[in-house]
Amino acid sequence: MYRIVTTRQFDEDFRKLEHDSAVRVISKLERLSEHPEALRFPLKHMPRDLKGLHKYRIGDYRLLLWIDNKVKVLTLYAIRHRSSIYKSL
Repeated sequence: MYRIVTTRQFDEDFRKLEHDSAVRVISKLERLSEHPEALRFPLKHMPRDLKGLHKYRIGDYRLLLWIDNKVKVLTLYAIRHRSSIYKSL
């Protein structure tokens, strides 16, 4: 099982979610921590400081995160609606 670490940006985004969406996100995060192989491909053409960033779809929301298989850690970067998540990158 992978440990989950959050960034300040993720924490801010998560607090803005509606209750139902937040519950769904937590459920998906539990699944991801047990099955990180679901994250197969990082995003392409990312700035150097975001290299290796992955996306994961949760309904209309997109979760951006890094995966470190060596130390078994998922670092959650941000979660926002699919219409706005990529604009902030």
